Amino acid sequence: MADARSNQLRLLAPDQEADVEAVVNGLLTGAATGVPEYLVDDIAAVRARSNLGKVLIPGAGGVLLDGIAAWPLTGGPHPLIVMPAGLDPTGWKMYSGAVIRLLMRGYAVVAYTERGLPGSEGELTVAGPEDVADGKKVIDWALEHTQLNADKAKIGMAGISYGSGISQLVAQADDRVKAVVALSTWADLGEALYDNGTRHTAAAEALALISDRPSAELSKVLDDFRANTNIDLVLDYARDRSPAHLQGTPRAVPTFFTSFWHETIFPQNQLLEYFDRFPEPKRLDLAVGDHGAVEIPGLLLGVYTRTTEAAYDWFDRFLLDIDNGIDHDGAVHTETMHTFTVGAAADLHSWSRSARRYFLTAPQDESSYGTLRSEAPPAFSQNFQAGGQQARAVEKLVEDGFRERLLMPRRQPLADIDRTTAAIWTTGPAFLRPQHLAGIPEVALTVTPTGDMVTLIAYLFDLNPFTGAMRIITHAATTVHNQQSGQPTAVRIRMQATDYRIPIGHKLVLITDARDHLYFYPGDPDTGGTVTLSSEYGPAYVDIPMSS
Repeated sequence: MADARSNQLRLLAPDQEADVEAVVNGLLTGAATGVPEYLVDDIAAVRARSNLGKVLIPGAGGVLLDGIAAWPLTGGPHPLIVMPAGLDPTGWKMYSGAVIRLLMRGYAVVAYTERGLPGSEGELTVAGPEDVADGKKVIDWALEHTQLNADKAKIGMAGISYGSGISQLVAQADDRVKAVVALSTWADLGEALYDNGTRHTAAAEALALISDRPSAELSKVLDDFRANTNIDLVLDYARDRSPAHLQGTPRAVPTFFTSFWHETIFPQNQLLEYFDRFPEPKRLDLAVGDHGAVEIPGLLLGVYTRTTEAAYDWFDRFLLDIDNGIDHDGAVHTETMHTFTVGAAADLHSWSRSARRYFLTAPQDESSYGTLRSEAPPAFSQNFQAGGQQARAVEKLVEDGFRERLLMPRRQPLADIDRTTAAIWTTGPAFLRPQHLAGIPEVALTVTPTGDMVTLIAYLFDLNPFTGAMRIITHAATTVHNQQSGQPTAVRIRMQATDYRIPIGHKLVLITDARDHLYFYPGDPDTGGTVTLSSEYGPAYVDIPMSS
């Protein structure tokens, strides 16, 4: 298990761990050794005007939670921000930069590490009832400690990743919470890890390895998920930890949500669906990259990032009643992939483009690709061998997203795709003007596996014909479960939402294969059988939300 945990998902890179230890030490002792130069003066100013120190906070059942409490020396009562940590061994320390920025804005802050994680007692329950009860206990503790001088009428919850889901759940259970910031968050944990009958094994394993103290219930759920047994019970477990499945209409607590276009831990469609029905006031920010890519520098090291500054403005608006415009410039804000163009829209419907339908046409011979055309062929049929892993949505969880933010997106040569183990279609002539994709692409076709089960992954790529290299736009997977072998099934695959600009002279490429390392593969790679794609139960096509 120790070796496995060495490969666990980390929100912080190794060099960031050293930085955060230096910043935390600077906050607690005033030492400047190792502190980034731009933070030295800020830490000195905060220490001169604030009280702060490590604390142990009794959670539900007396479980002690490791944390930090910080508050301004003057003024008050102070609005209070409670911050449950992300799922990372550093725990509350990952918020050291946020503590500095919030203190500078006049907030009292209590950040803590959840039960089952390093520094805190108890067992990991993954946002279970115990974690919600702990969040309420932390609020109680902050209000009971009168030296914080916290304003009981102005309480906010904020968190990233694991802490973001817990922040949402606590806010829905405790009406003392008046505003929420949920960064790199989830709404439906079950859909994030098991969608369209497909287990997202890479993400689940990355999350599962974080603690050596899982509760007995969590251990059973993980064992069932790995064995593909009792999936209904696994989904029940996830549903109880999902803001999207709480009983009744969500409480209208002002909430700021964020996610990423290539989010591999909590793919974004489940969040978008929840956001669409969430009561106002609300805001959604979707950025280039993957899980935590924008927020980590701001929360950890106090870097001024667009997202974290908007988060602090959100609290100023709804806890301090400062009319700073954060709720007047559109509820949906998106960064377009690779261009970093930021757009705003009133809602998801006005952001999304109308769909342009491309029908799938089989290749004319073994040396050519299939085509995406505006006219439907009389009939369509094409097959490939299952088992060979060809296209990839990402090479590494989270890391690929950070590279995208550094303008170094992963590129995959189209020529490297083996056409015997994948089906490939391209648009015809290169686009003569830029194209803007915004919305959810959707693939429809008939799938006939030689066996009774097959996983089908659909990828949409941007192809540069001059270099032959492709960049991923979006993807999704589905698994066909049939009663008998060789049975045709009509399939619709809703890809993950995207905001992407295709340059002049580029093409679109649609690829399907039967294996990706992100997902559980149900077959034998050597005897995977044949997958036939056809128009037997209706036209085979891809709808792409796109405009010039």
